[in-house]
Amino acid sequence: MTIKKVFLIVFSLLFSIAVMALLINREKLVYLLPAKEPQVLRDLAYDKDKRLGYTVHVKEDGKLVPYLVLTKNYINQGNVLLLRKHLVEPPMSFREGWKEGYYGHSIPDAFMHKDFIKRLPKDVQENIPLTELGIKALKPNFESRHIDKIKRKIFLLSDIDVGKYKDRLRLEEEKNLLYFKRKGRVKEDRLAFLENDSIPYSWWLRTAFETDSSVAKVINYEGKFGGNGVAYGLMSNN
Repeated sequence: MTIKKVFLIVFSLLFSIAVMALLINREKLVYLLPAKEPQVLRDLAYDKDKRLGYTVHVKEDGKLVPYLVLTKNYINQGNVLLLRKHLVEPPMSFREGWKEGYYGHSIPDAFMHKDFIKRLPKDVQENIPLTELGIKALKPNFESRHIDKIKRKIFLLSDIDVGKYKDRLRLEEEKNLLYFKRKGRVKEDRLAFLENDSIPYSWWLRTAFETDSSVAKVINYEGKFGGNGVAYGLMSNN
């Protein structure tokens, strides 16, 4: 076989492969290409390019702790969302006693923006932007769709974030995070653990029950949606 014929055969094979690749839709085709070196934090986000590992380490009281970079544009406000990989100890109740399950007055919320944030380096604290969140209203108002808007630097995830299809008590821009929509892995991705522990625990969401004033929504130890009385102690995953 001549060199010319060999070249033509190889070229034909390459051309055929190229044509087949072009028939793959664009979303899949991008993952045939090598990952680009990340330039900014949003480049690491799961919904930007999950091949890069979507994980960073943040110092808490001088110790490096892993965080998952879940989205490049949370609630369409242009901010990158980081989720602490492991649960925060100790377990805490949502409210003291059987009170209204209002997130703005909750124990996890106060802990995060008053105490937990102090574990982070000063420059990190200063560079965390405020995010506007929609939560169940303390005093229901028909015009506001029973939603209060609050701004926080650190917060719990909502039921919409982790895969609930719809909820009336949310901002219009809220939608499921892609990380929690992977086929066949939804429940597994919701499982939460303490560091160096293989036992899953239930954890709080910031979403209150619409029909019961003293119940807040949770993800249980099986990775399923549930509810728990606000006075019971559960873990937080900020």
